[in-house]
Amino acid sequence: MSDTTTLDDTSESPSEGLPELAESERLGAEGDAVDTPLKTRVLLPFLVPLLSIAIVAVLVLNISRVFLAGDKDSALIMGIVLTLAILVGASLLAAAPRLRSASLAMILGGVLIFVIGAGLVSLGPSLDEGEAGAGNPNVNPPGAVKGTVAVEALSTLKFNSDSYTAPAGKVEFNYGGATGHTLAIQDSAFDGFLLTTDAGGPKKGSALLKAGQKYTLYCTVPGHEAAGMKATLTVS
Repeated sequence: MSDTTTLDDTSESPSEGLPELAESERLGAEGDAVDTPLKTRVLLPFLVPLLSIAIVAVLVLNISRVFLAGDKDSALIMGIVLTLAILVGASLLAAAPRLRSASLAMILGGVLIFVIGAGLVSLGPSLDEGEAGAGNPNVNPPGAVKGTVAVEALSTLKFNSDSYTAPAGKVEFNYGGATGHTLAIQDSAFDGFLLTTDAGGPKKGSALLKAGQKYTLYCTVPGHEAAGMKATLTVS
């Protein structure tokens, strides 16, 4: 009889721990069930749109800087490279739909860094250069116009004349001709005076000229002045 009692006690002992194990597993499953909706239903719907808006804003701002840089050769090349980089990146992502999260993050991070870098490099040329003359009394001064100077940019990297004349006082400049050229006065007294033949840019502007002076008109696009795109302005 004693042997039978001992066997019964031994056979019951393993079964006593099973309900406790099942109970712990059940609590763990419930804990995961409570934690998962918190992430998927609260945090992700709130953070993902904000992060997406921030990324889109950064991309739009920096890409617009590149294309607003106008006729700057470096900005044009960078715009082409940037467009190709976006197309290649999109093709790689489309070709690998099951890309690992780490690899996807690296690709997107690289594109984002490249776009921001392009925007920073194009920041100077993309700014409105006419703003510099806002406080310059020699650029677009008030008062009556004393004379007009018409300058035309030729496709041969020349102006339509090597010399121009103008009266003293407020003189209006009209700039036209081949696109991709600018017109400035090579004198620090006229900082902010800049005309362009490109669409959307200022083609007319005035400057306050002094009698008996000679000024150099030139194109600010790199290499154009050295190629001969400059002229002398004599003030009578």
